[in-house]
Amino acid sequence: MKVADVMSSPVMAITPTDPVARAKNLMLRYRVKRLVVIDRGKPTGVVSMRDLAERLGRGTSTWRHRPIDHIPVARVMSEGLVSVAPRTDLGKAAKLMLRHGISSLVVLDGKKLAGIVTKTDLTRYFAKQLGGRAKVRELMSTDIVTVDRMHSLAHVVELMGKHGISRVIVANGKKPIGIVTERDVALAQLEKPAKGIGRLRVRYTRKAERADRPRYRYVKYVALLTADDVMKPGLLTIGGEEDVARAASLMLEHGISGLSVVEDEQLVGILTKTDLAKGVAKLGV
Repeated sequence: MKVADVMSSPVMAITPTDPVARAKNLMLRYRVKRLVVIDRGKPTGVVSMRDLAERLGRGTSTWRHRPIDHIPVARVMSEGLVSVAPRTDLGKAAKLMLRHGISSLVVLDGKKLAGIVTKTDLTRYFAKQLGGRAKVRELMSTDIVTVDRMHSLAHVVELMGKHGISRVIVANGKKPIGIVTERDVALAQLEKPAKGIGRLRVRYTRKAERADRPRYRYVKYVALLTADDVMKPGLLTIGGEEDVARAASLMLEHGISGLSVVEDEQLVGILTKTDLAKGVAKLGV
């Protein structure tokens, strides 16, 4: 199987000078997670939901505080294009994604933009062509990253960046209760915090004065986005003995990128599109 057999074409594109607001609107309107950045007719990079989540949600640069219709795509895009040819073997393309830690490859026919191949395309291939080849338990990840529902969104973003993942499970002990994805984070960063978001009264300790008694200063209220504010409650789950092709079909049907693997209501693993890419690379095509 070749890249040309599964790639998406035509490609949604944007320029480096377009505002982030336009990138966001295109992603939402066409239900895509990334756009190819074209500069003077040449593909130069990609901007994804993860880029928006990480680059708008972290750091202290003053441009991050501008309205998103005043921030150019060039500020948040990933440069250094990784590309393949239409006749590249699909297994080789999967290995290339994994090696570079990315979720898509731009497809170039010579110097011409021909399409884009993503982990979603690999998932679709797995669902249609690799039934009976592997069980969920064989491909799932057991190194699960979880957060409490009251962890800050900044902590969630930090974990995603640290572990190179696009989602974290929100758990109550070992029981999964929801999920936060890079899309949820990106949209939260792009919108003003909604009214009613939980607020905390913060007490600061001043230096001790008389009789070593500390004095306190209170800051009224500080709005703080938490995992609970943006998570999707309830999770689609699957058992470890299920066929991975069925898991891939469920991801496509529900428009999600991962399934929690549970046994006796306990979280034992997670199966993501990255795991399916590993399966395509391992099983051959």
